Amino acid sequence: MKQVDLIVFDLDNTLYDWYSTFIPAFYEMVDVACRLLGANRDALLDELQKVHRTHHDVEHPFSLLETQMAQRLIAKKGYTQAKEILDPAFHAFNKVRKRNLSLFPNTMETLDELRAQGAKLIAFTDSKYYSTLGRVERMKLTDSFVRIYCRERSPTSTQQSDNLDVQLIEKVRELPAHEAKPDPQVILDIAKQERVPISRIAYVGDSLAKDVLMAKRAGCLAIWAKYGAQVDPETYAKLIRISHWTSGDIAREKSYSNAAKDVAPDYICEHSIAEILSFVSGPEHRQTVVFQR
Repeated sequence: MKQVDLIVFDLDNTLYDWYSTFIPAFYEMVDVACRLLGANRDALLDELQKVHRTHHDVEHPFSLLETQMAQRLIAKKGYTQAKEILDPAFHAFNKVRKRNLSLFPNTMETLDELRAQGAKLIAFTDSKYYSTLGRVERMKLTDSFVRIYCRERSPTSTQQSDNLDVQLIEKVRELPAHEAKPDPQVILDIAKQERVPISRIAYVGDSLAKDVLMAKRAGCLAIWAKYGAQVDPETYAKLIRISHWTSGDIAREKSYSNAAKDVAPDYICEHSIAEILSFVSGPEHRQTVVFQR
């Protein structure tokens, strides 16, 4: 068993299923908005994609309000009234998100066990500040991590932190936008800030092309959360339909996938995050928890 001092966890599709949470919620919002605006669905999706590309973020808060259709409504009714008219669409999004957002089985128990073994747990995601903090808070993960690293807020970000937990905000560290997966500098910077040698760090993530490739390039232990890598083709097609990705982004993703073909993870969690306990431990290893099967 490999003993480590620090374990960095990817969030989306490693600790929870991002696809089955965000995509159904987004399209429910779109369907309600189409009825409210009397809009064509494909036309609204086109406008939403333009907004996402402007901010380079498919999770840009209140992107619906920045579409041309919503802007025409705002020009006619004023911002406050227009937002009230579209409020049922935002409620529809929140309702589906709340229903679908949950941790993968045994996630909290595994994190608690690793902490009990003295491991320092870090969260890292390419998602932006508000999206990251919102999910961490909703799933009660604040106490699980000593630090949470995410992409820095963009200059156009307007959402406020007033409703977020102060303890959570204090744990967040924003990384420069140019430092993204699979750039090994991400992990090297985290290692430097946490003052832990790279040889004593394990990284856990669902993507071979980004997470595992990044970990191997950085020189730390690479653990593949294979259970989170399976994506329903129809759901993925819906993501592509609204994605901010340009042709250049897609070409870059393909190059990462090609590079990852020659990279193998050190360990694989086939079916559950709990499997990590069979090959990695904290410095004070003493497993006591019994998991569901």
